[in-house]
Amino acid sequence: MIDIYNKTFLKNTLVATFLVATFVGCGGSNSNSNDEASENNDTTIKTYDWKPAGGNATVEYDEDEAFLKISNTVAGNELTSISQGRELFIAQWQVSPSSRALLDGLGPLFNANACTTCHVSNGRVAPFNDDGTLDNSFLFRISNAEGQTHPTYGGQFQTQASVGPAETAITWEVSNDIKNVRFISSTDISSEGFNMGGRISPHLVGPGLLDIISEDTILEYEDENDANNDGISGRAHWVTEENELKIGRFGWKAINSSLRTQNAGALHQDMGLTSPVNPSENCTSLQEICLNEENGGSPEVSDLSLESIVNFMTALGVPERRIENQDDFNEGSEIFERIDCASCHRPTMVTGTSTRFEKLNNQTIYPYTDLLLHDMGESLSDGVIEKDASGSEWRTPPLWGIGIVEEKEGAKFLHDGRASSIKEAIQLHDGEAKNARDEFEKLNDEEVEKLLTFLRGI
Repeated sequence: MIDIYNKTFLKNTLVATFLVATFVGCGGSNSNSNDEASENNDTTIKTYDWKPAGGNATVEYDEDEAFLKISNTVAGNELTSISQGRELFIAQWQVSPSSRALLDGLGPLFNANACTTCHVSNGRVAPFNDDGTLDNSFLFRISNAEGQTHPTYGGQFQTQASVGPAETAITWEVSNDIKNVRFISSTDISSEGFNMGGRISPHLVGPGLLDIISEDTILEYEDENDANNDGISGRAHWVTEENELKIGRFGWKAINSSLRTQNAGALHQDMGLTSPVNPSENCTSLQEICLNEENGGSPEVSDLSLESIVNFMTALGVPERRIENQDDFNEGSEIFERIDCASCHRPTMVTGTSTRFEKLNNQTIYPYTDLLLHDMGESLSDGVIEKDASGSEWRTPPLWGIGIVEEKEGAKFLHDGRASSIKEAIQLHDGEAKNARDEFEKLNDEEVEKLLTFLRGI
C-alpha cells in the first residue's frame, strides 16, 4: 500500500533574518539567489524566504524511507497506475517462461533483476564490497575514442546471464589516495582501443519535477562558448529519442531526455527487458546464445507497464530540508554561492506543465543542478563517450538529498564512487569546476563546516 502524504508544508517555509556588517556579494554570473537583500548605510539586512524544497511535491523527511516516497500531488484517478508502477519497480523479474507472465523476460544478459537492486528508499546501495568485488548496482559503460560501442559487448557490460557466460567479471582497487579508483576486468578491451567507465546508481529525488522543466529554462544557463568569460561553459546535450530531438536531462551524461526513455533504457540495459522504446534484446549480433534465448513477449514491458513505472517515478516526492541550525544553514548557502558552486549547481528552477500531474506545474524547486554538460577535466575523464557527451563531460548532478546519501554506510560520490564524502567530492572537482574547488580550499574550518552543513541539509 502506498502512503499518501497530504500534509501542509507551510511549516517548511523558513524565514530567517540576520545582520551582517559587510555583506559579501555572491560570485558567479549565473548565480540564482533565493533571497532578497536591502541595504541601509553600512548594514545589510538579508531575508531568506525558503520555499519547500520540492514545491507541492515536498514530503516529510523519514530517515527510514527518505526516498521513493509518494508526494501529495496525486489525483485519485492516478492512484491505480502509480500503485501498479510501484509494484513493477520493486518486483523481482523472472527469466522467461515463468508463472507470472507480467514479470518475466529478464535477461538473457543483465546486471540486476529489480529496480530496487540499485535504487533503495534510504539512500544509495554501497557500490564497493569489502572483498574487492562490486555490487550489482555498479555499471560499466564502454566506448572507443570515436564513441563506438564494442562489437561484442555493446555499450554496457552485463555481469549476469540467465544462460551461458556473463560478459565479464570486474574487481576494483583504490590507488593514489582518493584520486583514482582502478577497475580490473577479466576481459581486456583496452587492447582493442575501448575504454570502460564505472557508474554508481543515483538516488531518486523529484525525477518527475525535473522531467517537466522546460527546455527554455535549461537553456537559460547554457554558455557553450563561455561568452561571459567566467570559465564555465555548460551546454545542453541534444539527443534524438523516438524520432525527436530533445535536451537530455537524466543520467550521468544526460543521455535521456525524459523519464520514459530513462526508465526504458534502464530496463533494457540493466535488466535485459524490451519495451516499446527499445524493442530489441540488448544482445549484439555476435552474441548468438543471447539472441536465441526465449523472450518474455514482444515487448516484455508493455507500453501500459512502462507508463505505470513513469507515473510512479513522477509521483515521487522531495524530502523536506533537514536543518538543525538555521543561521549556519543560511551562511552555508551564502558560501555556496560566493565560491561559485551555484554557477553549475543552479539553486532554483520553476517547473513547466504536466497534463497528468497538475500539482507539479509552475513550482519553484531547489534541485541544485542546471541539467547541462560541463567539462570536468582529464582527472575525471574515463574516455567513454555516450551519445554526444565526451569522456570528460558530465551533467551537473542534482544535490537535493545528498546529505541523506552521505549518512548511509558505504556511501560513495562522483560518477565512479571515487569519493567517500561530500568534502572529498568537492576536492576532486576539476575542469570547469577548478576555480570553485580552489575557492573551497581557501575556506577556513568554520566556513567549510557551514558549507557542508548547508549541503547536508538541502
